[in-house]
Amino acid sequence: MEQVNLRIYRTILTLLLGLFLSVGASAQQTLVKGTVKDQTGEPVIGANVLIKGTSTGVITNFNGEFSLSGTKGDILVISYIGYTTQEVPVSEKPMMIILKEDTELLEEVVVLGYGANTRKQDLSASVGVVSNADELAARPVTSTEGMLQGQLAGVTIQADGGDPTSSPSIVIRGQGSQDGDNVLWVVDGVPGAPISSMNDIESIVVLKDAASAAIYGAQSGAGGVVLVTTKKAKEGRPSLSYDGTFGIRQATNLISPLNAEQQIEMRKLSYANADMTLPIGWDVSRNPYIGTTRTDWMDAIFRTAFYQRHNVALNVGTENYSNRISLAYDNDEGVLINTFKKNLSLRYNGKMKLNNWVSISEDFVWQNTSSRSKDTDNDAYTGPILSAIYMPASASIYNPLDGSYGGVTTEDPAYIKQYGSNFSDIHGDAVNPVRLLEAENLYNKTSDVWSTTSLDIANVIPGLKFTSRFTYNMKSNYYKKFNPIRDEVGKPVLSNNLQETTYRTDAWKTENTLTYDKTFGEHTIGALFSTTADHFESRGMEVTGKDFADESEFLQYLAYAGSTTASDYLTGPDANVSLIARLAYSYNDRYFLTASWRRDYAGRLPKENNYGDFPAVTLGWKISNEKFFKKSDFISLLKLRASWGRVGNLGSIGYNYKSALLSKSMWTEQAQYGPESNKIWSTLIYNSIALNPNLTWETSEQTDLGLDVEMFKNRLSVSLDYFDKRTFNLIQKQTMDWPSTIGIDAMLVNQGEVRNRGFEVQVNWNDKINKDFSYFVSGNFSYLKNWVSDIGVKNADGTPGVWTNDKRFRNIPYVIQTAEGEPLNSFYLIKTDGIFQSDAEAAAYVNEKGERIQPNAQAGDLKFVDYNGDGKITDEDRQYMGNATPKTTFAFTLGLTWKKLSFSAMFQGVGGAQAMYVGKYMLLSDVEGNFNRSSEILNAWSPSNTGSDIPRLSKNDPNGNFSTASDWYLENSSYLRLKNVTLSYDLSDVFRKWSHLNERNSRLSVYFSGENLATFTGYSGMDPECGGWDALKYPVSRVLSVGVKLTY
Repeated sequence: MEQVNLRIYRTILTLLLGLFLSVGASAQQTLVKGTVKDQTGEPVIGANVLIKGTSTGVITNFNGEFSLSGTKGDILVISYIGYTTQEVPVSEKPMMIILKEDTELLEEVVVLGYGANTRKQDLSASVGVVSNADELAARPVTSTEGMLQGQLAGVTIQADGGDPTSSPSIVIRGQGSQDGDNVLWVVDGVPGAPISSMNDIESIVVLKDAASAAIYGAQSGAGGVVLVTTKKAKEGRPSLSYDGTFGIRQATNLISPLNAEQQIEMRKLSYANADMTLPIGWDVSRNPYIGTTRTDWMDAIFRTAFYQRHNVALNVGTENYSNRISLAYDNDEGVLINTFKKNLSLRYNGKMKLNNWVSISEDFVWQNTSSRSKDTDNDAYTGPILSAIYMPASASIYNPLDGSYGGVTTEDPAYIKQYGSNFSDIHGDAVNPVRLLEAENLYNKTSDVWSTTSLDIANVIPGLKFTSRFTYNMKSNYYKKFNPIRDEVGKPVLSNNLQETTYRTDAWKTENTLTYDKTFGEHTIGALFSTTADHFESRGMEVTGKDFADESEFLQYLAYAGSTTASDYLTGPDANVSLIARLAYSYNDRYFLTASWRRDYAGRLPKENNYGDFPAVTLGWKISNEKFFKKSDFISLLKLRASWGRVGNLGSIGYNYKSALLSKSMWTEQAQYGPESNKIWSTLIYNSIALNPNLTWETSEQTDLGLDVEMFKNRLSVSLDYFDKRTFNLIQKQTMDWPSTIGIDAMLVNQGEVRNRGFEVQVNWNDKINKDFSYFVSGNFSYLKNWVSDIGVKNADGTPGVWTNDKRFRNIPYVIQTAEGEPLNSFYLIKTDGIFQSDAEAAAYVNEKGERIQPNAQAGDLKFVDYNGDGKITDEDRQYMGNATPKTTFAFTLGLTWKKLSFSAMFQGVGGAQAMYVGKYMLLSDVEGNFNRSSEILNAWSPSNTGSDIPRLSKNDPNGNFSTASDWYLENSSYLRLKNVTLSYDLSDVFRKWSHLNERNSRLSVYFSGENLATFTGYSGMDPECGGWDALKYPVSRVLSVGVKLTY
């Protein structure tokens, strides 16, 4: 009985204890509710609310609200990017928490290279910053260069046509080198590293002046430096993001060839004006095949192409270990059929924190690229776009008899028997452009692997940091192209061949950098010392097989070739070593001084000159922080900047320059010289390039003066820059006084000096009208003057010489030459003065002796200017007429946001640019070849059409209207383009409600974007953005796209 009572007592005691504990617990636990807002009263969505000292936490919903269980006495830690973290004790009542903006975080930090960085407002060098990379990545562009177009003053980016396999050129503050200044791309501190995906870019910084770029010395290529920072692994909850863009691409403003009837009309008129007999093949009664239009050849080779870009990224991070991996796929179809570029890339970034001082990080990038394209520029014989114009409209894409590719006329035996011929000779040696784009069996794939391992040791001594980085790169390519026999009527090639090439490059880079940053009262110093080394070599093989008896695809291998030839090569090895130092000092946030020095040792230069020093200095004065400057909302920042620096360039020197190279050419010839005459020399091998032991660095020095102003409560910001850039000791071949009988190619020499001088303006206005509406307006403008200040060579009479250029198009002679006092690579042409309107006017154009200056000219011919006054038109009458580099570049962007809807539009353009539209030689003249032409040729000058600027239509050209290198081909290629329009809508609220993801900072937005929507120009070609030389270049296309951004 006592045992039973004991059990009852124990049970009651247990129940009472449990009840007591539960009551105590319920008394201590409470449901904490609250709302997080910013200073304007807007809810802060996705703010982290965490109970201090625990892992318990939530994220605010789309109303800024949160709720979680807490205990009396707990402290809530509320944090959000861009705001000061707050600690608040829990309360049983609904809490209202106002986050304040963190001014230090909101002040943009700019990366300057080798671990150095500074606040944007403290910069004393000329640096351009692009911090809206996420927004720019929504644009349907295929390269980072295209993404940057129009974003920064002084950074000129021109698309060299619309080929999907090419990237736009980038020129920073003018061209200083004859062969072009190389711009160095540095990705996450690694020079030359690839950008796996535009969606992985966090920010871009462009070092525009030599003072900021000098820290990269000769690696900067004298053209400037672009620093790209990619998204890194972060601590926090796992997150998954997806960025996708889908679009269509279309060519616009295409040339219209003559249809069958128009071609007959044109050809009859051409022969009649030349007093020549029209071939009988142009008589429709004798050759009815030519009278029917069967093919629109431009429509046959151009298409509506599809464009897509995808990026998936996963981030997982803890306090000590974080990882981010992204997978990207791009597929950019070209508007020309069967042209494309596909890219599959994988990027990994991981960081492991070993303790409070030591961390290790790894960056890994793998890219696999396959592409196919066809050269269209300057291929005046078989370029696919010109061939689409050359081909008669009466021809067929495919031969209806056997399905093979069609030629310029029919091959039907019945037709030939009935009319006695197919009259193939009247059409010339045109090639089916569809065959050019389809028939070749092409495989071209490149694999590129980069691995960078970094060790960071920081704060063992406060402010001191050591970074050691090692990068390895392996790149390989396999290229295979089978060219089948071309036997259709036109321009047959009765042999086939297989080309196979492969190469592998191996490179490594190492960097060891020590930095120290410390503030002592009103004094702040930053010091940097670094050593770098790099090594590069490439090995490859080229094999050609010919005379395949069977062209079946499964037999297109070298084993089945009738004959093969092969060669292999080694490029490099090339090695470079550098020492770098930088010291920065500021006093009281008013005065700023930075000095840097770099010494580069280049393995490819002769030993006597294999090192170069590249110093730089910058000064900054923040006048707005002076005591005498009255603080106001009108002007919040006023700063003066000045800088000077020197950089180098080795881009014109081959990797193997210092080594004696043997020519790979071998041949047998009848010797007419040497120790024995009239002997056969076989397999002659010789040194092919002369070595200049005095060759040294191509060098560029630049001075910059700048002014930065922020006004109206920081709503308006203005940056003004004046620069003077001098490039000297240019590296180029000795074009003058090199004997042609010496037997080896001209050696490289240092000669000449080029100047670039100009100014830049960058203006931004941002304003928030109310909680629902905000807008911004931004614009930039730059002016550039480029000229050769010292040509470096003399003629026999002591006058300055010239630098020649042999670029030409069919029978048009050279058109580019550089002279002292003129822009680099100037167009050197004979000036025209309209068209003779009558024979009498042509006959009246005489010299002082009464002799005709153009004896063969008649009504409808071009009038050439006798520039030197010698009474005749010769090469001595050529004049310098500018170059392809724009004198002005500008852009204007307007953006606005209303609630969840955002809109932006960007206009971009250039002024003072020139382009040689040499394609007109074949489009608007019927002199050379029996090809079809542009329909615009029917608008040529005639007695009833005297307002035309196209010379008269004729099968002969005794006046040289088209074969003379004249400014008739030179056109103003300035333009204003509606570059981009983007409309986006934020669906994050809807997405969170629909998917019940209020506890996560999930986001969803959709957008529409259009690129190259409208162009305003006086240029008569397909597109003015042709790089200054238009031989029917692959045209820039219009793109319309839709996209989605999703974060979970």
